[in-house]
Amino acid sequence: MPEFDFKHLAVRFFNDSKLNKRKTAEQGRAIYDDIEMVEIRTAGDPKSTLVAPANGPSSVRHPDTNQRLTYAELHEGPYEAFKKGQKFIGSGTPLKELPFLTEARRKELEAANVYTAEALAGLDGTPLQRLGMGARELKNQAQAWLDKAAGTADATKLAAENAALSDRITQLEAMMNTGVTVHQTEVADADIPTAPSPFEDWDDDTIRLWIEEQGGKAHHKAGHDKLVQTADELNAQLAKASEAA
Repeated sequence: MPEFDFKHLAVRFFNDSKLNKRKTAEQGRAIYDDIEMVEIRTAGDPKSTLVAPANGPSSVRHPDTNQRLTYAELHEGPYEAFKKGQKFIGSGTPLKELPFLTEARRKELEAANVYTAEALAGLDGTPLQRLGMGARELKNQAQAWLDKAAGTADATKLAAENAALSDRITQLEAMMNTGVTVHQTEVADADIPTAPSPFEDWDDDTIRLWIEEQGGKAHHKAGHDKLVQTADELNAQLAKASEAA
């Protein structure tokens, strides 16, 4: 299923009933059928509302089959939440997370079908103007908040990766200080071990770092297989030197 950006929409599925004219005529009394419906509202435009059968065809076609997608297929997240009896306010950060919004302003935004920081940051043109004075500043504040949050997430990820690499280096140094080499199998006449390389599952940066720590050299353009081979050869030399000591 292709991914679509619906941050500017507030989508709600609900149960309704519809008069079954054929069964009503046949039985001489009103007969109703249960039917799943969808309500779609546009952020920034409280007057823009679409109500249609959930399994009715939308105007969006599948890029591979060219078949019209139903509203239930098009809005999988809200529809899944509806089937589970849960509330779906949109994919994104709820407005309550924005520290610069007052409670009154938040309610005004929600009344205009704006429920997330992403929806607020994405407003422009007429929908943004409908929010009145200060709307542009709120939009910019929301975008700045999202940018900062994204930067914090990247920094946290980088810090975690650096910590993991540091732990790996510490382990390697501890092994070398105790005279234990990474490769513990006996080395025959050949310099390259025949057993599966212990370096195979290491990432390239860690292999390069290990090689340099042991006084070896690894070409910066060397691929993974070449790095593994270089590390194996160096490790074999270290094993021989350890046995001779």
